[in-house]
Amino acid sequence: MTGAQETLLATLYAKALDNRSPRPVLGDGSAERLMGRLDYDFRKMKFIGRDRRTVTFRAKKLDEWTTEFVARHPDALVLHLACGLDSRAFRLPLPDGVQWIDVDQPDVVELREKLYEPRDGYRVLATSVTEQAWLESVPADRPTLVIAEGLTPYLQQADGLTMLRRLVTHLPHGEMTFDAVLPWTLRIARYSRLVRTTGAPFGWAVGDPRSLEELVPGLRLLEEWSLLDSPHLADARAQDRVTASIMKLARPLRYAHRLLRYRF
Repeated sequence: MTGAQETLLATLYAKALDNRSPRPVLGDGSAERLMGRLDYDFRKMKFIGRDRRTVTFRAKKLDEWTTEFVARHPDALVLHLACGLDSRAFRLPLPDGVQWIDVDQPDVVELREKLYEPRDGYRVLATSVTEQAWLESVPADRPTLVIAEGLTPYLQQADGLTMLRRLVTHLPHGEMTFDAVLPWTLRIARYSRLVRTTGAPFGWAVGDPRSLEELVPGLRLLEEWSLLDSPHLADARAQDRVTASIMKLARPLRYAHRLLRYRF
């Protein structure tokens, strides 16, 4: 795997490191088990150790929002775009009536099917999320939660907006959540170790999250959540807590890593 697809291995490595810590944020034991089954030199991802909180804070918040949504809608559909090797469909306690669809590129899906056992109410679609035809096989008769984790920054803006419009048009109602970088990060992303290692550049930034309400009719902003607001930051090193406190004083720094949550 190369490019944006290789970043899923960095995410997996970060979750495994978190699980080894005395007080894990996510506690995803499957991450390390999957690493042991993959023929990949994870030494390439050693640099992720410094930034694993970005991955685990984000994943933890998405877990919480997912749990809240399915509690309110026990007959929901969860649509996880660019799922990679994430185990959310298996690690969360889901009501029996929930349907879950993971979506990713065919080679990622082929790998997932070797690593995860099938179960009732769960299936995987092998496709690019920017294609149109795959939505025809997605039910449009129940409340839907759309999750896009580590996807939208790697899309081009036109592709991302088209994808969001198709989702809002096809699905009846629900919520949508994804991470979105600020415009200034596009200029410095080329210096990121992850981008240099994988060759996966950022392509889409969202400044004002309410701008998407105009660009994607039907979306309504519910929340803009900064990873610096995670309660798990309290367990970080003192110097990291001080740095976070300073960053929170300026919006461009506070929301450099954030999740956006909309209803539709």
